[in-house]
Amino acid sequence: MRVREVMSAPAVVVGCGATVKEASRLLDERGFTMLPVVDDGGRLVGVVGETDVLSDRLPPDPRLPVPDRRPRRVSRLVGDVVRRDVLTASARDDAGDLLIVMREGGLRSIPVVDDGVVTGVVTWRDLIHALARPDADIRADVRRRLTLRFGDRWTVRVDDGEVVLRSDHPADVPDRSLAIRIAESVIGTTRCTIAAGVPLAIGT
Repeated sequence: MRVREVMSAPAVVVGCGATVKEASRLLDERGFTMLPVVDDGGRLVGVVGETDVLSDRLPPDPRLPVPDRRPRRVSRLVGDVVRRDVLTASARDDAGDLLIVMREGGLRSIPVVDDGVVTGVVTWRDLIHALARPDADIRADVRRRLTLRFGDRWTVRVDDGEVVLRSDHPADVPDRSLAIRIAESVIGTTRCTIAAGVPLAIGT
């Protein structure tokens, strides 16, 4: 499963000239944790997230005694708070590999960038949505793709995202491997196996 199959696209982005207030409103209204920041050509500059817009915008409560209260500088533009050193993904990347990167890095979302241009965003919600895909939809998609390559040789069963392929026709090792790869490329598939009893083609 590739990143392009699970990402949210087109991405909701902001420019460096947008105000922090505008970015905050987008984060709040869309339920995002991060927004890609782009230049006029749509190329990634960095990201702005929840902690960035909050960093200096909550003043001390004037009703509380605060010693040495000094004038505060409040960032007004996204360009003042943008984080420029960010991890990105490509639409061609493997979604499973990206999941590991996000989990190990504690990242809740990652911008998808190809040739410098932001093409989408991947969030935990996107990945969960893919895994929650109904088994009936997964089965139909797997069957369609296998039929294009093998005709009606394979029957498909899907249980909780796990695909099992059966066939009364002999299948050699390369065909078995290809059938598994095709099934595991379908959104929502967590694993694919060949059922016991499928005849092995002579000469493999």
